Amino acid sequence: MSSDLDALTRVVYGEARGESDEGKKAVAWVVKNRANKSGKSIKDETTKKSQFCCYSGEMKEVNSKAKCEQIAKDCIENKSSDPTGGATFFYSGKNVPSWAKNKQPCATIGGHKFFKGIAPY
Repeated sequence: MSSDLDALTRVVYGEARGESDEGKKAVAWVVKNRANKSGKSIKDETTKKSQFCCYSGEMKEVNSKAKCEQIAKDCIENKSSDPTGGATFFYSGKNVPSWAKNKQPCATIGGHKFFKGIAPY
């Protein structure tokens, strides 16, 4: 059974390991913001169907894994601030998901656009 730290590390690794530390931190905070709003655990939020790329394989990039784990730990322990200003959604790439159409991102960090005020959060 994985912990909140392991689950959040896997999301940060899967979604943002190629991003700057600020980009990694932003992804971690989206998950934490969702957990705070829903009252569920971070692990529960990371395993919701079709929400996050929760990396399931071995995290072979050791330095990247260590950085992702430290960022996840700092987020969980409130040792970092939220660079997104409360975002609960994000996407990367050129394909805009239906939930983001006609919405303004609250932050753009690296290759990710971040959003808040989108149901159900």
